[in-house]
Parts: sequence; C-alpha cells; structure tokens
Amino acid sequence: MKILRFSYNIIVLAAVIVLMAACSSDDSVEGGSPSDKGDLLTLRIATQNETRGRTVEWNDDNGLDEEMMNLWVVVVTNTSNGAVQHCFACRPPSGDTKEREIDEVGRIAKGAYTIYSFANISVSKVCELLGLSAPSTLPTIGSTPVEITLTGAVNHTSVAAAAVTVNGNGFNPAAADNGFGEQGIPMSNKQTTDEMDSGKDLIVVRMLAKIEVQLFSVSNSPIKVKSATLTKVTANAENNLKLLPNYTTASSANTMEAVHGDIRPNLNGTPATIGYTYSLASATTVPANYDFASNKDNPEYKLTFYVNESIAPTLDVPNLFFLTIGIEVDGNIVEYHHVLMNQEGSTTPDNNKWNYIARNDYRIIPVILTDWQFRVEPIAFVPIAGYPATLLSSDALTATFSTGGMIALQPFVKKYGDTSWRGFGDPIITDVTIDVVTRTGSENMITTPFAYDSVNRCIIGELNNNLPAGNYMATITVNVKLDSYSYSFTFNIVLDK
Repeated sequence: MKILRFSYNIIVLAAVIVLMAACSSDDSVEGGSPSDKGDLLTLRIATQNETRGRTVEWNDDNGLDEEMMNLWVVVVTNTSNGAVQHCFACRPPSGDTKEREIDEVGRIAKGAYTIYSFANISVSKVCELLGLSAPSTLPTIGSTPVEITLTGAVNHTSVAAAAVTVNGNGFNPAAADNGFGEQGIPMSNKQTTDEMDSGKDLIVVRMLAKIEVQLFSVSNSPIKVKSATLTKVTANAENNLKLLPNYTTASSANTMEAVHGDIRPNLNGTPATIGYTYSLASATTVPANYDFASNKDNPEYKLTFYVNESIAPTLDVPNLFFLTIGIEVDGNIVEYHHVLMNQEGSTTPDNNKWNYIARNDYRIIPVILTDWQFRVEPIAFVPIAGYPATLLSSDALTATFSTGGMIALQPFVKKYGDTSWRGFGDPIITDVTIDVVTRTGSENMITTPFAYDSVNRCIIGELNNNLPAGNYMATITVNVKLDSYSYSFTFNIVLDK
C-alpha cells in the first residue's frame, strides 16, 4: 500500500518585489584643499550611505536621528608594527541631528597608516576591541575633536579576525546602551593611507541592516497586518559577527554581488540562524485596493525593523530568504509566505537570488497583499480493468494507492469570502508553471517526475510499481498569474510505502 500525503507550506503567496539597497561606495566630505595643508594629512569622517542602481540610500535624508553617528573614535596606527600614533574623538554639535559629518577630525603627518574608525562605541570599548589599555581618565568629548593619548600597539591580524556580539535582530537605536557602551547603531571600519595622501575620507559602516516592508493591497477588503518574520537570519548570540566589515571584490559568478557592491556579510564561522519576527502591538490596517503603482513613491504603510547581516540558508530552499506576513482574518492569524527575489536584472537564476544581507544594507521589500487561498486535491480514480480505486481521506489531504501508476493533483484557488473554489481552467488563471525540489527519499519512487499538464489543468506524476519500503518528500511550487498578478503557492508532498 502506498500513501500520498501533502501539507501546505504556504496558504497564500502574494506578489513580492524586492529592491536592494547596497550601501557600499565611499561618501566624500569636502575638506580644505591640499595646498593649504603642507605636509599634513587631514582626516574627515562620515557614515557610509551611498548605494548602487535602483536602490535606496541609508543617508541623512531618510535615516532617523538615532541611526546616525553620536560619537566618533578614530585610532591611527603604524601599518607595519601597529603602534598607535593618534586617537581622536568627538561628538556632533549640539542640535545637529542630521548632518553628522566632520570635515576635520584631525591633522597628522603624512605617512602609511592603518586607521580604525568607530561610531557609537565608547573609547573604553574601542580600546578593548583593539587590544589596548584604556586611559584611566578620559577628557570630556564634545563637538570639537580631542586627541586621546593611547599607548601600545594594535595587532592587525587579531583585529581582522576579532568577533563581537551584535544583537541586531530587534535592535532599538534609541536605547541608552547599544551593547558597546554608547547609544545608537554601532559602526566600524578599517582603512589605510600612504605617503601621497593629503586628505582621507574615513567611512564608518553600520554593523547591522535595516529592513523596510512596504505594504500594498489588491484585495477588495482592508487587510490587518500583525507581524513580519524574516528567515533565516543570523541569531543574536555571543560573538556572532566579526568586528570589521568584509570588503570582497565582486565576482562575476554571482550577479547579486555585482549589483550589491563592495560589502559582504562577515560572520564569525557559521552562527545559528533564526526566524526573526517583528510583532505589532496593534495591527496595521492596509486599505482595500491600496495599489502599488499609485503609492510606491510614498508608501504610507510600512513595517521597519533591524536584523543582523546574514547569508541565506542552503538547506530548505537554496540561497533564498523567506518573508512571512501575519494578517488577522476573522480573529485568527493567517500567514502569507513570500520568497524574496530581486526585482531587477536578467532572467538568469543567480541574478534573481536575494542570497545575503550585509551590514549597512537598507532593504526595501514592497509586498502586494491579496486574499487568495490555495489548495490541492488528489484526483480519485475509479477501478478500471482490475486496478483498484484511489481512496481519499475525508479531509482530502491523504490518498491511498494499492498499486503504482499515475498520481494526479488538482490545484484550486479562491478568495476569502468566496463560496466556491476555482479550478485552473478558470480564465483568470494563466501562465502556470511548477518547480519541484526533492527533499528526502529516492527519486526512483517516481518513474515520471511531477509536471503540470496544461491540457487537463492538473499536476501529474507516476508512482513506481516496484518499490522497497521507504518514503519520498518533495516541495512543489505552483507559479501562476491571477488577474495579471504573479503568485507562487507551495506545498509538500510525501509518499510512504
């Protein structure tokens, strides 16, 4: 006896567009001209914010006050032996809430230096991270840069490998202590100079990423959104990330890297991952027919939260993140699952993968909500020429086959509030394709792989007659257009003998 069971991973998968903010290029802040500096090197500092392509910058205009720099600490070291040459610190001017860039942090003799720049990390913590002894007494740090005397040397190799604890998931930038002895998003970077430089733009990179889920709707009824879950992101855990950003030359083999820019995740080994859930105390109600085309430039309904930089898992669905939106329907929470893909680029598979989140990213995820439901039902076959019937369970989630042969699955969709389900012969349903990923078991259990039969409008596969005891599981994703919008509905199928 062969048992077919299937369970739904996804109730509804609405249309999702992903825009990628890859904050990667240096942001120059003008200082004086080289001619008036003699043999001195002028250090300037700013937050990294520029991005590439059709993306969103995390900059002074769209960033929150608490997302900016509240304290700068710059440590200048000898490139060869790590000896500390200078340490400068300052805070923004009083009342300066946005333009937090310093045209002159300090002026030092020209030379080959390795410079460590930090923001929103206390001087004592900086010393700890760099393996230095903090001075017993620190000067008052105000809007005028002060030089702090530090002794000792920095081991450049050790600092490059140093790990820190970043609790980016659910981070509160307004909290009094960010885990690094200051308020605000912790930032870091390492840069170098040579004898020819007369000015250096020091850039600090935020050590976490910002996610903004923009909500739109094609439903004829308001939709109440209660939560957003992003999987699988790096967990908040001890020493989960490296101290410094990872600058890696973009590889032509990964088109996402070419689009994203210079920064890659810099994880400490393979840290644990979680599904981080951003929950709302009260639901955000998205009005009926709040369409994307009319409102995309100034969306009113958003969920904004922070996460750790992460690399997409390779086990469940290779190199993809999932976003789950929890909505309230008749007092119950229904989950909308979304596979995050890049909106732009070529049709090659790698280009559509949203396969990592780097520090300092500002990711925009527009989600078009709908009220479509999906189910699939085995088609029952009556006995023919000695072949026994296919027996369905009362909930139509299990089918029993006494022999091998054809397995046919009928997909259906309907909107909440509708009384009847629509088969895939309905004229509003077009452009149907399916993707099949084998999870466990032997593919020899299936002699003909599952595929979509466009004539009979169902999913068909063939079960092997001569099977040993065992099981087979696959995930089938049905891609379809409903009223001109693209959707993907996913379910699991399990064969037991």
